[in-house]
Amino acid sequence: MKTIWAQKGKLGSTEYYIAKMTVEELVNSVGLAVELPEWSDMTPDEKMQREPDINRVVNEICPYFTGDEDRFFGCLIVDIHFGYDKLIFDPISNYVKDNITAAYEISMEDAGFLTLPGRERLIALDGQHRLLAMRLSLKGASAISAVMLGKNKKLTPQMLALEPHPELGSEEISVIFVEGADIMKIRKIFNKVNKYARQTGRGQNIITADDDVFAVISRKLFSEGQVLAKIGKNELVNWSSNTLSQRSKQLTTVSALYTIAEIIAKDKGWTSKTMPEDEDEVNDIFEENVNFWKTLLTGMDTYKKYLSLTRDDKPISQLRDENLLMKPVTHMALAHVAYFAKQKGIDWADAVARLNDVDWSMDNSIWFNILVIPAKKKKVITGKESIRAAGMVISYMVMGEVMTESEVNAVKEILRNSTNGQSDKLPEIIGDPV
Repeated sequence: MKTIWAQKGKLGSTEYYIAKMTVEELVNSVGLAVELPEWSDMTPDEKMQREPDINRVVNEICPYFTGDEDRFFGCLIVDIHFGYDKLIFDPISNYVKDNITAAYEISMEDAGFLTLPGRERLIALDGQHRLLAMRLSLKGASAISAVMLGKNKKLTPQMLALEPHPELGSEEISVIFVEGADIMKIRKIFNKVNKYARQTGRGQNIITADDDVFAVISRKLFSEGQVLAKIGKNELVNWSSNTLSQRSKQLTTVSALYTIAEIIAKDKGWTSKTMPEDEDEVNDIFEENVNFWKTLLTGMDTYKKYLSLTRDDKPISQLRDENLLMKPVTHMALAHVAYFAKQKGIDWADAVARLNDVDWSMDNSIWFNILVIPAKKKKVITGKESIRAAGMVISYMVMGEVMTESEVNAVKEILRNSTNGQSDKLPEIIGDPV
């Protein structure tokens, strides 16, 4: 039996109780739907939610919960799968009668103590991944069961490495209890809560993440006084969307900056989950990103024209329409070129001098099925593999003479695929040998 402070409410036809519990109380009293004895025999129409993704829990949520002092989880919705009628709610209005105002009297009818006798069955309806992360964080790898792993899944090294953190048992989490007698109603609640809970976009995540090194670097690039800071009233970076409209005066997107930072720091082995402890290393990679952009903006005619138009607050739509250099997808491909130049010991400025002589027209057939869909109304291709492939082709065009035989063959394979096997003819290498 457990008694907790709670507040009673009603929304639509659903009566609920909102309360707080310690993590230890929560993980010891609330289970997962997949752990129900009848789960395996339930039809799709009877199951109230999807099965948990334990890899996501172990690799993403557990490290956050155990390692971030500023951790915070939203309220869990708990389905009282059966035993709702056994719950006892004792409002404080039963005990406080004298010398209270009408306003207090009404409020006290909905506030009081909720007693869970211990015979009820509690299931995490919304928040099962958070619940599982708290359970594994509290108890370690020993808490992993076969039903969590699902069919044909094995324990990974990351799962086996989970250590118990009993000190987290006193952390507090808010909980909403709802009755689960009507399975269709419970399914509807799960569906609507998740359907209308819109995820933040990639751009928004980059803008707000302070524990993601690539996000921090990306934001700093367009802060005041930096290489991509706004010119007059014109922002150079779209930080609210992953795309640029035809009429946009912005040069690139924060999403592209993020990917570029990842590519430039490829050798570091950094992830988006934590900030490296060595600030000097982070500053060095930031300066590499600054050099990447500064060299492009000062060394290529297209970008010089863009900056001139922007300073004069003139439209750039025609420049964007004609030139792949005005597409964020190309900026990401150029990051692969910069990384390749670094690997080969070639100064980025020397490579950019050659890039300036490349035909960046959307009509240039070398880009078809690599950067451009060759339809009547041409569109750019944005997939990661296409960006990497474009980077390889561009690298050959400006540094082909320093490529190994296997690297050249990789470029030929890209060209064969882009022409449906019709040709693997290499483009001309531009300029004098680097």
